[in-house]
Amino acid sequence: MIRLMVVDDHLPTREKIIKELTSGDLIDVIAEAGTSDEAWQSAKAILPDIVLLDLHLPGFLTTEALLERLNTLTNVKVVLFASKAKAADVQDWLDAGAQAYVLKTDQSALIRMAILMVSRGSQGVISPSLPRHLTRLTPDERMILRHLTKRGKLPKAAERIGVSEETLTNTANHLAEKLELESIEHLIKWAKKHGF
Repeated sequence: MIRLMVVDDHLPTREKIIKELTSGDLIDVIAEAGTSDEAWQSAKAILPDIVLLDLHLPGFLTTEALLERLNTLTNVKVVLFASKAKAADVQDWLDAGAQAYVLKTDQSALIRMAILMVSRGSQGVISPSLPRHLTRLTPDERMILRHLTKRGKLPKAAERIGVSEETLTNTANHLAEKLELESIEHLIKWAKKHGF
């Protein structure tokens, strides 16, 4: 049985997901919290297997600080639980120490599956409604995509990054190929669509 802690400041959302996840004999919700401070105090006291963590919480601790603290606890893993996602940020959260990123709009069976995968050691689990390519982008590639979507043409983006236009063009072409897109223009549209 997976010992789960559910952290969400919206009580109806918390009650709904607890009801959905505890049907069956896979998950036991051993604690819940509505603020980042409550979450930290409970987690360090009971050491759940997994924390299902809302991305936006009231409290003194930011989500980043809470995630950092949760990562110091022995055998505690974090599944981020977001109402929406800028796809551009998902990998940043995974890099910051979350093992999975799911959406509140995902079916409960998919959230349950992500929790099960994380409990068995999987890393980088993301909601099926998010682009699968995200986990293949490096931090530098994500930074380049963010610069490409800012106002201005390619020369301006190259200047902001501090590389030649030719280097940026080659890198952008490589990224388009990696993401199975036809051109730099398609790459920029894809990046804008996904919040870069």
